[in-house]
Amino acid sequence: MIIKKKMLFVLIGNDRTGKTTLQKLLIKRLCGIDYKQLKTNLAFDIIHPEIKRKYNKISFGNRSYQEKIGVYKTVNGYFENHFNEQKIAFISSHLNETDLGEMLKNGKRMFYNVTGVFFTNSINQDTNSNRNISELNWDERLVIENPVSDNNEIITEQLEKIADNIVFQIVNKTNVA
Repeated sequence: MIIKKKMLFVLIGNDRTGKTTLQKLLIKRLCGIDYKQLKTNLAFDIIHPEIKRKYNKISFGNRSYQEKIGVYKTVNGYFENHFNEQKIAFISSHLNETDLGEMLKNGKRMFYNVTGVFFTNSINQDTNSNRNISELNWDERLVIENPVSDNNEIITEQLEKIADNIVFQIVNKTNVA
């Protein structure tokens, strides 16, 4: 019998934090697909050799929940009708404590270990909101160092390193589970 951990990563931050670009980079590393424009709530086959031994698919929400609220209506509605449930999933949200609390609750109801992923550029811009959200009942918190820059090459380089580190985190989690 194989025991599999369900992992939900919630990328947290307002616009221009790096959440969408990071998801594209993760898809490239984990699934071998290079997206310029990513559609929402898709599942992908995992090709990463260390992860695919236990996990076949991964899903990405792409857009922050708040950007699609007209479609989703509520967080519960999102999870019931749009969330692509896989053993490993990434979704994202703006700094809305109520929405994030509901996401956390829905994820746990679906037996996920829910990780809040915080970005330093967001923390530095709105420390209090990030602190309040960090106080929620996350199973784990990751803090991504992503300093603000006007240089697109530096931003891309930072996000590439972040994606590599998250893949490393997932490899470690899947080897244990």
